[in-house]
This record gives sequence, structure tokens and C-alpha cells, in this order.
Amino acid sequence: MDGLVFDPKLSTVAYGAVLEMILRGTIAAGELVTERQIATRLGMSRTPVREAIRRLEGEGTLERQRSGALVVRPYSMEEFLHALAVRRLLEGEAARLAAGKISLEVAVALRERIARLRTEGLGEAARQDDRDFHAAIARASGNPVLATSIADLRKRTAMFRLGRLPERIDQVCDEHLAILDALASGDGDAARAAMQAHIDNVRAHLLQRLTAI
Repeated sequence: MDGLVFDPKLSTVAYGAVLEMILRGTIAAGELVTERQIATRLGMSRTPVREAIRRLEGEGTLERQRSGALVVRPYSMEEFLHALAVRRLLEGEAARLAAGKISLEVAVALRERIARLRTEGLGEAARQDDRDFHAAIARASGNPVLATSIADLRKRTAMFRLGRLPERIDQVCDEHLAILDALASGDGDAARAAMQAHIDNVRAHLLQRLTAI
């Protein structure tokens, strides 16, 4: 009976689950991805998995080989740096627009998450906290197209495994707090500068780490 009934909610769940496996590295760059494999892992029928895989292929997360097989698209250092450069522009503008617009409740929640990151270190919850931090600012910009573009770019840079820098936890916390302080002050230029400094530091630290390898 598989394939006769399409449930878009299940497809969305499957998409999120497969994407999370890719971002965590459970499915590695270059690894073969099949409907049967994913359906078995998720305990789902192949129909929602098929739709999720099609969506990921359309977004460029999965890449079809000449043989017809699908693999997780490898993400090069050059692509990562290009994506960071665009993120710097877009997230800087989002922070400028969001200045003075983030609610006190959201700001308090974000500060609590930053404190948790500083004490508990880099785990799965911390990665989600980081995504939520940047997403909250993008949403507060009031420009949904800008927010969607930022989310897509952040997903792409998260696929680059060396982009995760646990040794920078304290610095990241300080940088996030500086961004929040600028947003709370309502100073758009300061918020943009703080966000761009944060992304510049990610890039600089990554390059420093790579030259030491």
C-alpha cells in the first residue's frame, strides 16, 4: 500500500530527520543515500522519505551521480568561505533591522541559552541553540525573504565539518552577548558591526586552524 497515500506532515518530519543526520555527520559527505536505507533508519514508509529526498536534492544538499545514485554533496572550503561572506552581508543587515525589535522575553531566553553553552559546552542542544539565536535575529528583521536566505546559508555552512569549533565557545558566547547588547540598545549600526565581527572571527579562526593542520 506504500505510495498510495501522501502525508505532507510525514514528509516534513522525514526531511527534518534526514537533514539533521547530514548536519550531525551521521550521514557523511559523499555517502550514498537511498530511500530504503533512510526509511529503515527512520522506521517510516518510503513515500514520505522519497519526498524528503527529492526536496534535499532540489536544495542541493544531495547530489545525483552519473550512475543515478544520490550522495550527500561534499562541501569544499572555498564554498564554505563564499557562503560565510554572503552570511556576513545578510546577517549583518538582519541585525541592523532587528535592533530594538527583539522582545524582552526572547532576549532573556537567548541569554539563558548562551549561559548554558558556556557551562555545558558544545553538544546537540548547543548547536540548536546557535541556530535558534541566529534565526531569532533574522525573524526580528521583519523581512521573511532575508530570514529564509539566512537559514539556507546557515544550513550550508553547517555541513562543512570543520566549521564546528568547540575551542571557541567562550569567544562565541561573548560575541553573541555583544550582539544582544547592541540589539537591546536599538543601535542598528552597532548590531550590524557586532554580527559581522562574529562571522569574521569564525572565518579567521577557521583559517588559522586549517593552516595549523
